[in-house]
Amino acid sequence: MRRAQTLRPKLTQWTITEGEVEALMKTMDSKSATGPDKIPAILLKNCAASLSKSLTHIFQLSLRASDLPVDFKCAAVTPIPKDGDRTKFRNWRPISVTSLVGKVLEKHVRNQLAAFFETNKILPDSQHGFRSARSCTTMLMRTLDDWTAALDSQSGAHVHTVFLDWAKAFDKVPHQRLLTKLQQYGVDGAALKWVKNFLVGRSQFVRFNGACSESCEVPSGVIQGSVLGPLLFNAFVLDLPSVVKTNLVQYADECTIYNQIRSEEDVEALQEDLAHIDVWCANNGMQLNAKKCVVMDVTRARQPCMPRYTVGGTALQYVATQRLLGVHLSRDLRWNHHVDVQRRKAAQTLGFAARNLRGCTQRVKRIAYLSLVKPKLFYGTPAWHPSTKTNTEKMIKVQNRALHFIHGRRIPPPSQQNLLSVPAQLVYNDLLYFKKCLAGVTDYDAMARITPGRVHRGDNLLHPRLQQPSARTDLGKNIFDYHVVKEWNDIPPALKDCSVAQFPSLCKAYVTARF
Repeated sequence: MRRAQTLRPKLTQWTITEGEVEALMKTMDSKSATGPDKIPAILLKNCAASLSKSLTHIFQLSLRASDLPVDFKCAAVTPIPKDGDRTKFRNWRPISVTSLVGKVLEKHVRNQLAAFFETNKILPDSQHGFRSARSCTTMLMRTLDDWTAALDSQSGAHVHTVFLDWAKAFDKVPHQRLLTKLQQYGVDGAALKWVKNFLVGRSQFVRFNGACSESCEVPSGVIQGSVLGPLLFNAFVLDLPSVVKTNLVQYADECTIYNQIRSEEDVEALQEDLAHIDVWCANNGMQLNAKKCVVMDVTRARQPCMPRYTVGGTALQYVATQRLLGVHLSRDLRWNHHVDVQRRKAAQTLGFAARNLRGCTQRVKRIAYLSLVKPKLFYGTPAWHPSTKTNTEKMIKVQNRALHFIHGRRIPPPSQQNLLSVPAQLVYNDLLYFKKCLAGVTDYDAMARITPGRVHRGDNLLHPRLQQPSARTDLGKNIFDYHVVKEWNDIPPALKDCSVAQFPSLCKAYVTARF
């Protein structure tokens, strides 16, 4: 007797209403770059109520006919210089800007497609990029937690990590292969036809120093600078985890695999996965840039363990530090290098602001610090923590310079600075992230290794104290889920009970009073 086949969920039609269009327009960033059609964001945002009816009619026609206006398919590419020799083409990053009206429609389709993927659990757990409740921080948290657990559990442990680099990943996605995969995942009918029309017949031109090139056709790839493109790329690489047996973490095209090395078999397993990924790339029209793929021996052992790993016959280079999603990782999981790099960048930016904002008000200078300098110091926390007094003092020195920049020679007392101190900011970031995890706003199991503690006389039974996970070394005690427990246990019950929306302001008041 045959078993009844499980019907795969289907997404066959996009739908859109006037209310949804108006809501999307009202939430637009008024400073968004204007596309080739020269319709500015501020016009769409401020006139949302007046324009939404007409735009809804256009969008509904597009979705029903599976056809996009030509203007929505044109991109203006602006080259932005990277580090290095600017006379060389590879040292420029192309930034594509498309129609803002088209992006309103794209955003709605993106939201429906993302909801379909999430509701039906189609996206793999390894993927953190462009997903609700996921972020760079969730990927870094998972990765660093795995590495730390391995090194903390055994003296001399090694975790070999390969940072993969795809050659022009977004630009090389074959359209037909992507459409076939989408159909396999349940996107079909008019919905699939619309995506096909979205991908084909696109054009782009280069805009530089006020001059524009002739437009040319874009035969492949998911569109960089578009709203829908990153999610389509996620769909394209959705089956990659099926060929990997070791550990894999992804943020769109950022792909990292790692394995704890206990024996030669563990080395072979990692090498086999590299070979499997190389084959997957060949079968899917992609290519690894072997010269940019590197391996790191994550360890605190005195003797390195550096076997040969290859991609397509090219031996991979070992590195002592590597930048991943904006955070500089060191093989010994210390944060000296990252703090030094970010402190230097923050100091340079602060110097630039000081030279260009002389005579401005304290309010303007404070905004400049909060938007330009502070993110360089604290980005990625609580995935990483300065952990040592020396590193914390380096960060404090930059913030003290910022206080002089804002207030002049005489810095007011902490209660009047209107800025959290560095220690207070670190605790605030930890507590806010933990609160979001507990509330389900952030998709990270912060309680995986944390357990309820013993109840002592005088404890609040509605808020039992948490027990820190076991840690054998200082490294294990510097991980987020260890030091956040003490911070969480110390906050008042009212702060634990408040909503996620209320938590930031109440928590700032708490840490300000405490520090």
